[in-house]
Amino acid sequence: MRTMASGLRLASAAVLVIGLAGCGGGGDSASTDAAATAKALAATGSPPADSASVASGIVKLQRYQIDPTKVFVAGISSGGFSAVQMHVAHSSTFKGAAVYAGGVYWCAGAGGAATALANCGGLTLPSNQASYNSTLTASEAYLDAQSSLGTIDPATNLRGQPVYLWSGTQDEVVNPLEMADLNSEYQRYGANVHFDNTFPAEHGWESPDGELACGTLGSPYMVRCSANGAVYDSVKTWLTMFLGPLEPRNDGKLSGTLSAFDQTEFGASPNISMSSTGSVFVPKACAHGDTCGFVLALHGCLQEASLIGNRWVTEAGINEWADTNKLVVVYPDTIASSAPGPTNPNACFDWWGYSNQYDPNYALKSGLQMSVLYAMVQRVTGRP
Repeated sequence: MRTMASGLRLASAAVLVIGLAGCGGGGDSASTDAAATAKALAATGSPPADSASVASGIVKLQRYQIDPTKVFVAGISSGGFSAVQMHVAHSSTFKGAAVYAGGVYWCAGAGGAATALANCGGLTLPSNQASYNSTLTASEAYLDAQSSLGTIDPATNLRGQPVYLWSGTQDEVVNPLEMADLNSEYQRYGANVHFDNTFPAEHGWESPDGELACGTLGSPYMVRCSANGAVYDSVKTWLTMFLGPLEPRNDGKLSGTLSAFDQTEFGASPNISMSSTGSVFVPKACAHGDTCGFVLALHGCLQEASLIGNRWVTEAGINEWADTNKLVVVYPDTIASSAPGPTNPNACFDWWGYSNQYDPNYALKSGLQMSVLYAMVQRVTGRP
């Protein structure tokens, strides 16, 4: 992200790089139509023996027997900010959240892209630090007000919920102080927080399957760190928080199925910068009717399938645990967009209101992109 950092220093580039959190850059390319997306999913960044079988066509997202106490959301950067939005707005549905390099709820406020860049993440300063101005007080006031109005679920639902936070000490895109604010916010509402903030990591999602060294900044923003001389596994940490003792990770050929699913039936369209297809991983046991858990996993900017293929889906390290611990994982996907549609050239999830140029309710249940994402959750879990 050095090249991104230099570009971010240009004022004219500010809007173009909003939400670089969790971004990827370069990498495998695929068109955004349904057939090409399925092909991109098949183009795995790891040997076929290490990944699930991939459907050759586009499937309709199905309902599964999901335990309502095991419904979670996770995300990196723009997906991390959006994961916080989903968790807070739908805290009666989601029972925990894992947030990598995200920030406080409604961090961008009503100020749009420029405010989001300056305050929350995506703007790298000449000092190689991410721009940051605390919006914690405004965030909590807005959260309290919307909770009282009923535009989001009651904030009291957050009490006691497990929350995992990751912030690399070398992150140049989302300032570690922003994640410290998020830690404070969740603690204020009584969440049970585990904060990994001592790893010398650059901006990215941490996983044993990440292709980049811990302190490396670059595409696809999937990093691999170590602790006490062994490869660290942040996904194991938060899944243990959420589920308790885990069955061993499947490091071989997965028994579950990875498929491309149709997002358009839920309202995905270029108008809200969402691709026609996303990805879903279904363990064999879940497909056969066993009661399972659920994870909604949100990538960062520039990690969309049309840019990096399925490296987000296969390097996140979630499927390997999901396969043996009976978790259905849905990976929604975005697309880059520009005028006359939303100004979102880096395919970020919407955490500052770009949808339909400009969605003032972007962080509420009624938010345009939020509604699409939640409709997917409703389908899989059977929630009304």
